[in-house]
Amino acid sequence: MRVLQASKVIAAPVTWRESVTRDGRPVIVDLGAGDGRYVYESARGDPASLYVGVDPDADALSQYAYRAARKPARGGVDNARFVVASVERLPVELEGIAALVRVNFPWGSLLRSLLQPDPATLQALTTLAPGGRFEIVFSYDPQHDTSAFAGDPLPALDEAYIADVLVPAYRAAGLDTTEQRRLTQDEALTIASTWGRRLLHARPRSVYFVAGTVSATP
Repeated sequence: MRVLQASKVIAAPVTWRESVTRDGRPVIVDLGAGDGRYVYESARGDPASLYVGVDPDADALSQYAYRAARKPARGGVDNARFVVASVERLPVELEGIAALVRVNFPWGSLLRSLLQPDPATLQALTTLAPGGRFEIVFSYDPQHDTSAFAGDPLPALDEAYIADVLVPAYRAAGLDTTEQRRLTQDEALTIASTWGRRLLHARPRSVYFVAGTVSATP
């Protein structure tokens, strides 16, 4: 498994998982973490939990991984970790590690695999947090965002699509939705996501929150 030590990519030490879990703090995994801002800001505001950002783009993660590695007096935190990996090839070190798996404003192939539920992607969520919880924040505008994706256009996202398509597909994969709602603009802007804020400041758009429990047996 590859991780970031400050801004440098290294092989994870054999004690990496133990270092994450040994003090009993709940682990929150941000899947598709982008630049890692959500992990860093959340870790600063919630020292009782440990945050792990997972993204295949090490360059994107490096800025906030570097900030997290600084001394506390300069904004560093000891409860943030950054893993260089894709959803399709999650390291075994992450299996069962999370109390909560979070996906903020997914885009590209990750958005497609969550909107047109892909069993392998949903299995990745259950593998990370068996017996835990999941939270996904979606924002997709079919009138303006179609050119951002290769392949066929994605389906329009609204409350009916979530209830009729996503909820049953997620349930079949071991993800039982307990909350689904549209977020206000102010609620969405409180999420510490650089990409999410870029989307929200570009034009008014709908944002949906889907959350629930993960089966304890994948």
